[in-house]
Order: sequence, then C-alpha cells, then structure tokens
Amino acid sequence: MTGPLWTRMNAQPRRPVAGLRNAQIPSSPGVYAWYRNGAPVYAGVAAGREGLHGRLGEHLGAGNDLTRSSFRRNVCELLGIAPTTVSRIRPTVLTPAQVAPVNAWISVCEVAWLECSSPDEADGFEKALLREQKPPLNRR
Repeated sequence: MTGPLWTRMNAQPRRPVAGLRNAQIPSSPGVYAWYRNGAPVYAGVAAGREGLHGRLGEHLGAGNDLTRSSFRRNVCELLGIAPTTVSRIRPTVLTPAQVAPVNAWISVCEVAWLECSSPDEADGFEKALLREQKPPLNRR
C-alpha cells in the first residue's frame, strides 16, 4: 500500500505476533496495522483509555470470544468459519475448534504501531490512513 501515511506506517518496526508480549505494547493512543506475508491486512485505532496496550491485547487474545475484536471476527469470516453476524454474538457461540484456525492464522502475522499524542490525533490518522487505502480485512 502506498501513500504518505501508509509509507509512514509501513516504516514502523513490525513485531511477530508469536513472540509479542503485552508488556511490550505501550499504553498510549495510536494506530496499528497487521501484516501477513509482508502485506497489510488490517489497520485500526487505539484511542481508548488503555491505548495500544488494551486494543492490541483484545486482538491478541486467544480465547473463544471474538466479540471484542473486529480483526479476529473478520479473520473468522475470511476463513469461512462464521460470518461476523455470528461471531459477534454474546455470549460466544463459537467452539474452541472453530476459533483455533483464527488464532493460528493470526499467530503468523506481524503487527506495527505508531504512537500518537492524543486519542483525537490517533483517530484522525486512522481515518486518513484508511482513506488512502483499506487493507482487505477492513470493512468500514
């Protein structure tokens, strides 16, 4: 993906998910991108109280509940396991066997992030980034 914002995002250090620990993720607001086979597949914003640490933690979760992670729900649909209308139901209706391929798919990804000075800056950067180009797993 090209454009000045994607160039900036793509220049950030990429961390393999398999070795990433929550303690390594900052709690500041920011924007993040997931990569698979070197290409961005999803981008999002972390503008909440827990910042990148909280939002990426939701995406890194390996439990059966996909309701708090649009990235995990979209991977689930991509793999043909369940549409997002099913994977967002609370309490979860997915079994460990259904979620295992989602976790396996994500485990070979990399993630990069860009810290921002405020939630508003992070939100604006993410909106502009997705206007430049949307990765395949972004829906909005």
